[in-house]
Amino acid sequence: MRKILFLLALLIVSLNASGQVTVTATKYHPGMGGAGWVTASGSRIDNNKLKNYEIKWVALSHDLFKKLGVRMGDDVIIECSNKNLNGVWIVKDKMAPRLRNHIDILLPRGDKMNFHGPIKVQIRKKS
Repeated sequence: MRKILFLLALLIVSLNASGQVTVTATKYHPGMGGAGWVTASGSRIDNNKLKNYEIKWVALSHDLFKKLGVRMGDDVIIECSNKNLNGVWIVKDKMAPRLRNHIDILLPRGDKMNFHGPIKVQIRKKS
């Protein structure tokens, strides 16, 4: 029994050492109106740049900031079955405190990324 517990603990430590976690991903859109939104980091969303996919921002649930060791403005890498979402994204927002293990991906309304969430994605802090 001790051997099994030891191996289980070793497995958990090795999974955490990679810094990669599986989370639920959904998409969110800027608010209605001319000015758009201001994120928790203080960044203003430029709707024209968003429509042209020139910005790649995400919001993380509060628990992921600690799990991943990230702060506002840090880069994270997303890997999933939707190749359009794979790559580097910038953490610019925080989600409601009640959510856990969750990431919101900022996309324009009517996005062309073929993202129908929620989906499971792998996320890690960019080294």
